[in-house]
Amino acid sequence: MSETLNQAATPGVYHSPNVRHFSRMDLGGAGQVTIKGNHAYLGYMYGPEGTSILDISDPRKPKVLSTLTLTAPGSHSHKVRVVQDDIMIVNSELRGPVSGPYEDGGFRIYDVKDKTNPKLIHFEKTYGKGVHRFDCDDTYAYISTEMEGFVGNILVIYDIRNPAKPVEVSRWWMPGQNVAAGETPNPKKAQHRLHHALRAGDKMYAGCWMSGFAIVDISDIRHPKTLCLYDVHPPALEPSHTLLKVPFPVKGREIALGTDEERTNRGGDEGKPHAPLYVFDVTDPTAMKLLKEYHVPESASPYNAKGMRFGAHQFREEMTDTRTFVTWFAAGLRILDIADPANPQEVGYFIPEPGRGQKAPQTNDVEMDGRGLLFITDKARGFDVIEFDG
Repeated sequence: MSETLNQAATPGVYHSPNVRHFSRMDLGGAGQVTIKGNHAYLGYMYGPEGTSILDISDPRKPKVLSTLTLTAPGSHSHKVRVVQDDIMIVNSELRGPVSGPYEDGGFRIYDVKDKTNPKLIHFEKTYGKGVHRFDCDDTYAYISTEMEGFVGNILVIYDIRNPAKPVEVSRWWMPGQNVAAGETPNPKKAQHRLHHALRAGDKMYAGCWMSGFAIVDISDIRHPKTLCLYDVHPPALEPSHTLLKVPFPVKGREIALGTDEERTNRGGDEGKPHAPLYVFDVTDPTAMKLLKEYHVPESASPYNAKGMRFGAHQFREEMTDTRTFVTWFAAGLRILDIADPANPQEVGYFIPEPGRGQKAPQTNDVEMDGRGLLFITDKARGFDVIEFDG
């Protein structure tokens, strides 16, 4: 793509000619958006709102049908998934100071057959700060959480076929986390942790914060086994967030895509390269190979002033062809084609206007519905619906 930005009719919005902007809602900052049929589910970053369900049947006029409000001080429920058609799972995690012990760490399961009135089925308490991002399917939830005796988040797999009574199946962690069992703590302490892991077939692909990425064998789901740990630090400066397996071979190779997450305050890293996207060859899952480290330049967004959180964050966690949709905080949504895995090409972009009271967008998450429309959250404020015709 050309670095000459195409300004849209709406002030402050920029997008490539192959993107059409349908609508924007002035919603509170959201961490994750999940789509199921004609409904979008948003998990909020800050509260007191926890999760909203939106009717998106008219993409020009999405409507909020219901919003769950948090009651535990210091909590947020910024991640959300929907399985078994009408079962919604949200995290509960400490994000602010509380007086006394924090008792709300874990995840909640809701019946959302009536989208206007979600009903709590079960609260699964975990430990410490609770649950961060997670993956799930109709059978299992793959939860990133603190657990007693461990330093930093680990993977805990639950059987959720009976949503009223999740059953722990197994755990996975990196060496140096299980201090209760006598492991020597990693020098990175809680920075050596799982961010979240995504299932692809009989493997989990994990972002492991300041310890890079991991591939885990779950062919025996009761006994997960580490296949590979690949640490990009150093030279990487930012924590590793997501590792996404491409569900089909590309040029005869198995490929996984990774992102680091740029921190809010870069400190001494100001002026250095921002958080990138990585392309890995995972044909041999025991020996990941880096094919490409891809950066979006500051010239690709007008919102590139010093102090702005600019770099990469999160993928749409599904791929049906070689195009991937990736959020960059102040650089918006970037659409890349990895048909040549060692040479990703940008084929489209959308940079939303900054949220009310903000100096730059903080594009956070993206999902696509069955019509091919894209739904984009802003970490600070805002929710946009677009179409990519590329």
